[in-house]
Amino acid sequence: MRINQRRQFLLSCAGEQKSLETVNNQLKERIMEPICEEDWNLWVNFYYPIAESDPLYAQEIVCNNRQLTWLAQDLKKRHNKKGIS
Repeated sequence: MRINQRRQFLLSCAGEQKSLETVNNQLKERIMEPICEEDWNLWVNFYYPIAESDPLYAQEIVCNNRQLTWLAQDLKKRHNKKGIS
């Protein structure tokens, strides 16, 4: 399993509620591509809360580079699962 260092870093920064400016400065120090405001908002408002609620999703985000569409589809599938009668 390969960990995406940038995604792991973004997830931890979102959890620490760092500002976009701080995150981009730290990405620059690590010689990583900066993040735009819209993408940072996705990390703070969607990726981090999903990852925090379920360690499996955290692993999917960091190790398997899962996008928001995959996460939304999987959450919908879990929510709509019918019980065994």
